[in-house]
Amino acid sequence: MTLQDLGSIGELIAAIATVATLLYLAAQIRQSTSAMKTSALSSLHDVQLLTRDNDKYNALILRSLRNEELTPEERLHMVERFFTIMRAFEGIWMQQRLGAVSRDQFDQHLDLLRWAVTHETARRMWAQLSPTFDPGFRTVVESEALSPSAPRSQMHKAFAAIDPKWVDQG
Repeated sequence: MTLQDLGSIGELIAAIATVATLLYLAAQIRQSTSAMKTSALSSLHDVQLLTRDNDKYNALILRSLRNEELTPEERLHMVERFFTIMRAFEGIWMQQRLGAVSRDQFDQHLDLLRWAVTHETARRMWAQLSPTFDPGFRTVVESEALSPSAPRSQMHKAFAAIDPKWVDQG
């Protein structure tokens, strides 16, 4: 066997190793993408879980919607929960930007976001907390949820149908 034959065998082995490495990387990327999408879907459900099945928080929301006076502790709890919910929305927005969540999935949660910032209390909390969020997310909230030209959320319409005084006119 000549030196040239050994070189050819080495090139063949290197080519096979390169193809194997590329196949391995493709599988890893596919697995990572799948995990990211699973995580994104989990985040979508986390937003709903933050408000569902929490009687204390739901009672505070209803009292706030009725413009009832809240104690300082209750107001703090509302701000903490609002901040947590807005962080979850920001996470969904970031995942939509990365392609892990489709625009349609994001738009479904945008409707919930529109409702979350409908009430004047939420608007005041957002005004105070918004500097702590990503500038791109702030733009989405302000242009697609807070803007007077933003469509009303389906939840807003449902709450208004139940009791108009629960919902600000804005």
